[in-house]
Amino acid sequence: MNILGVIPARSGSKRIPGKNTKLLNGNPLIYYTMDACFDSFSNIKNLIISTDDKKIISLYSRWAEKRPPELCQDDTPMIKVLQYIIEQHKEYDTIMLLQPTSPLRTAEDINKAISLYDGRPLYSGYYMPLKTKDKPYSGEQHFQRNGAIFITPVELIKQGKLWDDSVIEFEMPESRSTEIDNMDQWFMAESILEKLGREGK
Repeated sequence: MNILGVIPARSGSKRIPGKNTKLLNGNPLIYYTMDACFDSFSNIKNLIISTDDKKIISLYSRWAEKRPPELCQDDTPMIKVLQYIIEQHKEYDTIMLLQPTSPLRTAEDINKAISLYDGRPLYSGYYMPLKTKDKPYSGEQHFQRNGAIFITPVELIKQGKLWDDSVIEFEMPESRSTEIDNMDQWFMAESILEKLGREGK
């Protein structure tokens, strides 16, 4: 298994301008994903940041790779970005997608996900009660993807998919599953990081 870690970090963000380099508890948002990768480096030996952000290129020049403008639009599907990347890096058979918008993900989460990966696609999430109109508090559980970790065979990406019916559901604690898409989620993540004392090293 030859894994390429990919951190997508384009510059454009309408809801939170400059999101990936905006300071969260004293560090750029992307820092937390990079830090988790560095701590799990025995498993992720190869890592790139796919970006058009000049600040990220300056901060992480060793890992940053320039993404073409046509793949940096608001409506650009992530699968198209990954298809471009695998064309540039044909030596890898597996992609691990780690989005900066999941700053509470840890190296331990990454390593556990990799240990579970067996060639089938994997995504992370957590179990939550299944609520319906008729049964708002049913005892059934629903697996909610949290966007923190995706591991996908290159062959599946070539088919235009991040996962299929064989997907492995990797459970993470709900407390580490905050996915930042708006300022309310930003403040929530910041509060959790402050309580955990996760600051710059």
